[in-house]
Amino acid sequence: MLDFVAIDFETADPTHPCSLGIAVVKDSEIVLVKQWLIKPACYPYFHFYAQKIHGIKKEDVKFEPEFDELWIDIKPYIENQILVAHNASFDIGILRKTLEHYKIDVPKFNYFCTYQIARLTWKDSSKYSLDFLCEQEKIEFSHHNADSDAYACARLLLREMEIMGIEDFNTLKKITNKATKEEKLAKQERDILKQLRRREKLNIK
Repeated sequence: MLDFVAIDFETADPTHPCSLGIAVVKDSEIVLVKQWLIKPACYPYFHFYAQKIHGIKKEDVKFEPEFDELWIDIKPYIENQILVAHNASFDIGILRKTLEHYKIDVPKFNYFCTYQIARLTWKDSSKYSLDFLCEQEKIEFSHHNADSDAYACARLLLREMEIMGIEDFNTLKKITNKATKEEKLAKQERDILKQLRRREKLNIK
């Protein structure tokens, strides 16, 4: 049985969060879905494209607390937890940058990325976006609402592990680590081939 916390940030610009959603999973069941609106450190600035994506405007967060004020409530869902996100490098990056901005110590946690796991689960798929995979797996959610995205991410991980026949995170870590190493080796081989082809072209000239 799996215990983890799926997270999703929506941002006012590339680095400042304006919303955080979580979905808490205990014994492979979603037991809590929660969202915080956040007054971003860049307030009142909101990039027009970000607003277009998630629909949160500066007026919506004018009287909301900043992240450092919310941290006492958020921390228990992060510290010593297994976190899951879709395109986790973005969400984990936002978390770390925000904590550093407020000079808050980054707590210990482990994390997995449902985007990367999807590439192992559905190797022949043409797309791995959250909305595409959720439509494929009949997971209903409201895209770019942080709590709904976190819920969808939690459901997606449970489905991925079911399909792959994985029952624990230790096994999942071994598989993802192996895949990452293989991908790095494949990239190195491609880079070497490119260099050889360039040299061949220069020799021909």
